[in-house]
Amino acid sequence: PGRLAAALEGTGARIERLRMGVIAIGVSAVLFVAAVLFLGRAVTVDPTRRAADELAVPAWAAVSVADETYGSRWCVGECRVRMRTWESEGTVEDTSQVYWEAVLNAGWAPAEPGTCVGGVGEEGCYVRDELYLELWVVPVECGDRYELCVGSEVTAVVAAQAALPRLAEDRRALAEAG
Repeated sequence: PGRLAAALEGTGARIERLRMGVIAIGVSAVLFVAAVLFLGRAVTVDPTRRAADELAVPAWAAVSVADETYGSRWCVGECRVRMRTWESEGTVEDTSQVYWEAVLNAGWAPAEPGTCVGGVGEEGCYVRDELYLELWVVPVECGDRYELCVGSEVTAVVAAQAALPRLAEDRRALAEAG
């Protein structure tokens, strides 16, 4: 009876160690998967897109949306620049107000005036972390002068602050050509 009890006791201790090992491996696997998913999202989501998506405005102020991007999000060769255009059913004044509030609510701060690249109908430029946002609100263009034409067009340029010299250069070239 003594040997049997000792054998069972040793087996029980081995089973307990095995159980703890399996639990440790399981917890490690769950933490590893969570870390991969979190880091994967951080690596795959473009910060300029995320910044433009965070602007929460009423449906009437963003009836349609169009995006244009160029450059590398890691600033390889040229930094990423996203130009997002929204069509709004509101007046320029009403639309400007809701976008101004959305920008501030998303954590953007007004940029130094010398930082602003500038443009037609400029409403302002803002900075947040390493990003720069410039916003314009202009009346929609009407094809027919007899058509009732109400609404506005909002353009936001979101870029890494490292792209500002290139944006200023592009803007100067457009001004000289136009």
